[in-house]
Amino acid sequence: MSSVVLFRRVSVVTAVFAYLQIALGGVVRVSGSGLGCPDWPLCQGRPYPPANLHSIIEYSHRLVGTITGVLIIATVVAAWVVFRSRRPVVAWLATASLVAVACEGALGGLVVARDLTPWLVAVHLGLAMIIIGCLLAAAVLSMPVTAGVANRGLRRLAMVAVAGTYVLLLTGSAVVATDADTSCKSWPLCGGGLTPSFAGVDAVTMLHRGTALVAGLLIAYFCVTAWRMASGAPGTRLFAVATLVVLALQISVGAAAAITDGGLANGLHVAMATLLWSGVLTTALLTVPRADRQPVASPLRAERTVV
Repeated sequence: MSSVVLFRRVSVVTAVFAYLQIALGGVVRVSGSGLGCPDWPLCQGRPYPPANLHSIIEYSHRLVGTITGVLIIATVVAAWVVFRSRRPVVAWLATASLVAVACEGALGGLVVARDLTPWLVAVHLGLAMIIIGCLLAAAVLSMPVTAGVANRGLRRLAMVAVAGTYVLLLTGSAVVATDADTSCKSWPLCGGGLTPSFAGVDAVTMLHRGTALVAGLLIAYFCVTAWRMASGAPGTRLFAVATLVVLALQISVGAAAAITDGGLANGLHVAMATLLWSGVLTTALLTVPRADRQPVASPLRAERTVV
């Protein structure tokens, strides 16, 4: 197995673990387990959790985070060994994920110390999405050489779709952080489902649902456009269709979470949101050209070649 193929496999596994870490973070939030381990890095003064469901959930989140951290370090080292000359952007993206992990760990301790301050929770999620975004970018941009999509309009649309999806995730995190999801128990609007309500934290819910409408249409338009125009970029059409399916499922799960307030629906909503972000970002990245940097011949070597 070549080093390039090995790196691609390691980077994909790392991205999967990063996704699991974020999904578990969603379980922590919707289950109210954020303070299951009120101290950090220990859990109630121990290196292992007590026989308490909330403590076990929170500790599992931290454990998967530790494994993910080790995998990210391995990815960074491998990226510099394999791609530092041929595709430096891969190495720098992997390194960016490690820097973001360090910031995320410090912020996680601050979130616990500040008793889950809403804006800190939102920033915590935002950083988590940046981490998985850097890992996905490193994995995709390490794939075989391709010309990508020549249409610059599609690339600009891809950037806008990625930005819109990121903003959507932040507004969703704000809903959970402010407990706005416990106030509005209808869909698609708050006032009985048919009229808007901006009273108290309902305003946060309305902001999220308005953003979801705009971002959802934008994502759908981007995926359909990518499917039509990206036939020359391997994998783009497949991920465009898969992202459309995830978008449809996310709308259904979001409606169920709003109406029923069930733990399963809320947990799935967070997990699907991360999957949607991953799908949009991967589809966008697949439209980007990938090429190896050509080695620069030294003057001495060039002179010998001429002779």
